[in-house]
Amino acid sequence: MAIKAGTYSFDENTGKIQVYTFKEGMLSAVAHDLLLDVTRFKVDLNIPSDDLSSATINATIPANALKVVCAMKDGQQQNDTLKEKDKSEIEEATTNDVLHSKKYPTISFQSTGVGENNAGYHITGKLTLHGVTNTIEFDCELTGENTLKGSVDLLQKEYGIKPYKALLGALKVKNNITVAFSFPLK
Repeated sequence: MAIKAGTYSFDENTGKIQVYTFKEGMLSAVAHDLLLDVTRFKVDLNIPSDDLSSATINATIPANALKVVCAMKDGQQQNDTLKEKDKSEIEEATTNDVLHSKKYPTISFQSTGVGENNAGYHITGKLTLHGVTNTIEFDCELTGENTLKGSVDLLQKEYGIKPYKALLGALKVKNNITVAFSFPLK
C-alpha cells in the first residue's frame, strides 16, 4: 500500500507519539518501565506525486511536552501502579533534570531521505535533541487502516543526555529509549 501524494499535517489531536523508557540497576525489580505521551507536537509530511525520494518530513516537539501515561511490565500497561504524585515527579525530573527543557526547549526532526523497502518506508533524517544533532534511520509502514506507524530506538548518551538515576545509581533508566508514532492519513 502506498501513501497517496499530498501534504499531511499532524499534531496531538490527529496523531500519536509515545516514548518508552526501560529500567535497570540493582533496584530495578521495584522500579517501572514507563510509557509517556508526547502531549504537543507538529509533524508535516509532504509526498510529491512524481518522486517519493523528494518527500519531506518535518517535526517539532516542545521538550516539556512529555506526560507519564503509566508504568509498563512485560510490555503491558499497568494503569494503577503509579499515583498521580509519582507521575508528576517523574514528569518534572524528565523536563528539568534529563531534557533540560529551559536550555533546550525544542526537539526537531528533518528528513534527508525517504524510500520504500519491504516493511513499507525507510526514513533517514537529522534529529536535534538536547542541543545535539545526529542522523537517524528508521522504518515505518502504512497499515490497512491507512495509518502510518513506526518506531525508532534512540541512545540518550548520543545526545548528551545522562539517563535518569536515583539512589546512587541503584535505580536508573537504560540508555536506550523507544519513540513510537502513529499518524492516520485522512
